[in-house]
This record gives sequence, C-alpha cells and structure tokens, in this order.
Amino acid sequence: MALKTISSRRAHGVIKNILVAVDGSENSNRALDFAIDLAEKYSVAITVLNVSEPPVMGAVPLEPTTVSGDSMVLFARDLRKIHEDILSKAIAHAKEVNPKVIVLSKLREGDPALEIVAEAKEYAFDIVVIGHRGEGRIREIFLGNISEKVSHLAPCSVVIVR
Repeated sequence: MALKTISSRRAHGVIKNILVAVDGSENSNRALDFAIDLAEKYSVAITVLNVSEPPVMGAVPLEPTTVSGDSMVLFARDLRKIHEDILSKAIAHAKEVNPKVIVLSKLREGDPALEIVAEAKEYAFDIVVIGHRGEGRIREIFLGNISEKVSHLAPCSVVIVR
C-alpha cells in the first residue's frame, strides 16, 4: 500500500480520533486497512464515513412521463441502500481484520469532498484517511480529485492511500 500525500496542519500530536472515507473502491478498502492499523497503534476508534451524492438532473430521464414522484422516491431509497451497504461491508471488513478496533459509521449526503471536510471539522478529527481515487472517476475528471480537495480543505492531517 503506497501513501501519496500526507498533509498536516497541526503541530506534532497524538492521534485521538480517525475518520476514514469509503466508497467501496479498491483504494478506499486500502485506506480502511491503513486506518485500522493506525487505530490499533494509537488505541483509538475509527469512524467510517460514506457520502451519498444526491441525484443530478443528468441522471433523470428526459421523458417526463417516465419520471414520477414515486419513482424518484424509490430511486433515492435505492441509492441510500447502496451507500448503507458500502458502510456495512466496510464495518464487517474492519471487524474481521481487527475485532479489537472500535468502528463507528456515518452516512452523509452531498458533495463528497465538502462532506468529508465538514465531518472532520464538526467532530474535530485528528486525521482523515482517504483512498487516492474512488468510484467517481468521471466526476473527478471534471471536478478534480476528491482526495486532493480534502487534503487542501481539511482542518487536520490527511493521509491519501494508493
């Protein structure tokens, strides 16, 4: 597992709480493994975060008769279920890898980079661990790499895992 970036805005200190962002990709799985090792080393819990992006208009069919309020509710529910499954798999993996590490989970909705940073700020995380490239590859081409944005905006150290 290769580390790409370590960004630190704090003086040298002890890690007390770790946030790891997951999206089900191979790189986010490696980030989770790194966070589990770090949590064991510092005897701290990790919070596993997944961010569900709200559906964009481009994802909605142009034919107005095919889109109803009910179908949008079902689509949103299915999308949430996908993200809950990603979190469940990450938690199960963490418990399998190291049952001693306490794992909490959180699901947020919005722009992934901004929501990861908001979570880090709101709960004063000491470090954010994130995979280099996740599932949103097309989105990243147009909007920039989520991990790079997090490393620039986060109020704490950021480890980007390849």
